[in-house]
This record gives sequence, structure tokens and C-alpha cells, in this order.
Amino acid sequence: MYSLKVIWNPLEGIDLGFFTIHFYSLSYVIAFVLGWYIIKPIFKRDGVGMDKLDPLFMYTVIGCLAGARIGHYLFYETKVLFNDPLHVLLPFSLDPFEWTGFAGMASMVQH
Repeated sequence: MYSLKVIWNPLEGIDLGFFTIHFYSLSYVIAFVLGWYIIKPIFKRDGVGMDKLDPLFMYTVIGCLAGARIGHYLFYETKVLFNDPLHVLLPFSLDPFEWTGFAGMASMVQH
């Protein structure tokens, strides 16, 4: 039988055993959800069509994540940004080919 053991380490995140929820990921999710719920009544009050809310939300999410990723490399790993710019957007390194994942966001604690 599988037992769920939750370990909270603020530097690593919440380890659920099969998946780790990092504190910065949780912060992004909470911010985007709250932002959507805050802006929806404002759109209604100002008479802006709800059909414009979803594209605005998607552009905001993509812009925030891409901006944080590029900001991390611009401020903390400038050499990587200029030597291997695809590494900033892709989850692997080309020289040598290696899976790196999507680690590295602006102001994130590095280990």
C-alpha cells in the first residue's frame, strides 16, 4: 500500500513523493488565480467583454514566466544567455546535449 508522506522544506518545496511543489511555483499559481478573480469584476464594471479576459490572462502568464526566465539569465548567468541562448528557452543544453529541466527563475534560490 502506498502512503503519502508530505515533507515541507521551504528551500526545496513540498515533497509529495511523486511530485514536488516548489514555493515559487505555488506563488505564481496563487498570483495568477487571484489576479484573474480580481480583474473579472473590473472588466464587468467597466463594460469590457469577457472574451478579452482569457487572452489577457494568457499573455500575462506567458509574459511573466518568459520575463522571469530571461531576467534570471540576464542578471545571474549572462554568459549562458549569450553563449547558448536556446538554453534559456529550452529544457536542455546543446553543448554537450544534456537534459537540464526548467530551473532558473529570477530571484530564485540556487543550490
